Amino acid sequence: MSGQKYRADIKDLQPDGATLWFARWMGGPTLSKINNCCLNMAGAMRRTVYITGEADTFFSIPAVCTIAGCRVKGYVTSDDEGFLYFQHGYYA
Repeated sequence: MSGQKYRADIKDLQPDGATLWFARWMGGPTLSKINNCCLNMAGAMRRTVYITGEADTFFSIPAVCTIAGCRVKGYVTSDDEGFLYFQHGYYA
């Protein structure tokens, strides 16, 4: 699956092993995808997460990833140490 919406120009490494990719544009670098991203605070699963839109709040950025062939929507946020991770959305 390639849910990538923004280009990935700049590569940066996060201390937990995730690779952050940013798009370079006039307004400065913008997060576009994360390789080897933790899928929750426990950090048991890691996947590639694609950013799907502009940040809707100061704390979260809409994103999507694939788990067992299914597209899972959620958001990217940070923990207390500043590491970015993906949190899936709950729907009723």
